[in-house]
Amino acid sequence: MSQREQLIRGLYRTMFESGDVALAERVVTAGFIDHAAPPVPVPVPAGPGQLRAVVSYLHSVMADIRYEIDDVIHDGDRLAYRATMSATQTGELFGFPPSGRSFSVQQIHIVRFDGDLIAEHWACRDDLGALRQLGHIS
Repeated sequence: MSQREQLIRGLYRTMFESGDVALAERVVTAGFIDHAAPPVPVPVPAGPGQLRAVVSYLHSVMADIRYEIDDVIHDGDRLAYRATMSATQTGELFGFPPSGRSFSVQQIHIVRFDGDLIAEHWACRDDLGALRQLGHIS
């Protein structure tokens, strides 16, 4: 397993699953851009603050967040991975009230590294599938 793959796996365990945002400054560049950030309550400029805002937002609307990284592909300064995310909705999500229900969806993520730090992130998430499982749409 490469150092970059270890960083990604650790990032999900340490930040996204636990909600501990202290790691942000050590894993992303000062100009980090999350091109696929969910709508956070207050817009935040690029950089570690953007990552902290996304993680904090997710933990304000979901509980029991888990990520299983299924596949990882490296190519130069890019790393792509397929993940399964599961959680329980406990707060307003995409304008829908808390359901208390759980969901599990597939996601594809791509990150661009600048040296040892993540500079950019893109994602393709099954938000529609999550909303269906939560009972918000049919």
